[in-house]
Amino acid sequence: MTTSPTYPDLDGRIAFVTGANAGIGRTVASTLSDNGVTVIGLDITDESTDDDQFDDLVTDGELVIGDVSDPEDVAAAIDTAESYGRPSIVVNNAGIAGNGRIDEIDADTWRRSFEVHVEGTYNVCRSLLPSMAEANGGSIVNVSSIAGIRGFGSAADYSAAKGAIASLTREMAVDYSPDNVQINAVAPGFIKTEMNASVWRDDEDTGRWNNHDTATTKTLIPRLGEPEDVARLIVFLASDASSFITGQVISVDGGWSSW
Repeated sequence: MTTSPTYPDLDGRIAFVTGANAGIGRTVASTLSDNGVTVIGLDITDESTDDDQFDDLVTDGELVIGDVSDPEDVAAAIDTAESYGRPSIVVNNAGIAGNGRIDEIDADTWRRSFEVHVEGTYNVCRSLLPSMAEANGGSIVNVSSIAGIRGFGSAADYSAAKGAIASLTREMAVDYSPDNVQINAVAPGFIKTEMNASVWRDDEDTGRWNNHDTATTKTLIPRLGEPEDVARLIVFLASDASSFITGQVISVDGGWSSW
């Protein structure tokens, strides 16, 4: 894996990252930390499925345990972040997997997907955007998905929620551009995280459209994505190097969405 680029303007800034203890979120936290950012993470658990822990990867900052869909948990985590100073970087990454076709998803499961993805993003942005606007600057990066911008298969709840995040990103960018707050989203394709490990490890036939064979066939670049591929784009969007980019939903999918 290539070395992550460095952005000197990030040094000394404070970031708030949800879903920060696994997969893409933990890699984002680590990459921001490598650029001198103090990172406060929010995650539902402090347990890790591998040897890398948040505290091992982040030099300055801490992990707060809580549910992004719970406004009180989000408020407590933001209080912790603000004890370090004013957060000027926000990454809304917390997410859960999809659960099949719409006729296979009960109402509670459907609602839970929207609670985590959409309400979680709402809770964080509603709390932090006023201070970012008052300070006349900042960057928010939301994590959508190619499933939110085109048909994906067997993930109706996930696709609908990620599509809502894409639309919300564009709307907030329009509303807060006068306040010099950049708001973008990334739309990952198939990225190798624990959430979809049964597919990329190819240790079971899911019987679904989004199985291992489909993922490798649809990804034009001859490999599946790594969390670092997404993290590097997110950190770029948080930096001054992206100062003329806002309101965009940028795919990082190895070419999947091009056909």
